Amino acid sequence: TATDAFQPLPNEFASALVIVPKTRQILYSFKPEKLHVAASLTKLANALVFVNTQPAWSKAVALKKVDEVGGGRLRVANGATLTIQDLFYSSVTASANNAATALGRVSGFSSAKYLSEMNKTAKKVGATQSVFYDLSGMDPRNMTTALDMSRIAEAAFTQPMIQKAASRMSYSFRIRNTGELKTIHNTNTLLTDDPDVWVVGGKTGYLEESMYNLVMMARPMTADGKPIYGHDIIVVVFGAPTKEGQFTAAKRLA
Repeated sequence: TATDAFQPLPNEFASALVIVPKTRQILYSFKPEKLHVAASLTKLANALVFVNTQPAWSKAVALKKVDEVGGGRLRVANGATLTIQDLFYSSVTASANNAATALGRVSGFSSAKYLSEMNKTAKKVGATQSVFYDLSGMDPRNMTTALDMSRIAEAAFTQPMIQKAASRMSYSFRIRNTGELKTIHNTNTLLTDDPDVWVVGGKTGYLEESMYNLVMMARPMTADGKPIYGHDIIVVVFGAPTKEGQFTAAKRLA
């Protein structure tokens, strides 16, 4: 029943948290202050800094070779031009590392200043143990905790532009200099494949050092599939051993 206490499965995650935004009432926690490699959840801290620069979303910019850092990327040629909004969605929705790195470059900040802003922003929202060394999450020195990430996520998902990008199943845009149509897809299958969970916003992350990480803001639904407002929760799962396991754990927790 709904009143049963949550019982984790063996090795289901390294740490986890379910918390009510605003009141910060903790509904479930397991090692919520244990440091963990952030992986691509880093991109939420990046996004918070970027929206605060008040970018011109329709301005066209070019992706450059210097933006390539490995891992998942937006597959376009060096010099491909796209709008800042397209770049932002590529980072947040599809978790493209080259797009996340490019956000810092087109922000007008130096990379050192941008990183400094990410770390300052984390502290400002209450993520006091978190530290970031790069913009995309490829650096395994990027560390956070489930409690810290709940605070970063709450700040991020209450920003309309981040929330929209973090709740899209897919997003299509044209490369300006070639006319090529690109469609990117969200890495969160609870958004795309699960009718039982209303995801207000979510972000996944994976590195070998972190295994599978997920943070999401979820909203309960009525029996006929309508969202119930005012009862959102934030669910954080760190270190799930499988891709599917992170979603199963998050859904069970929710």
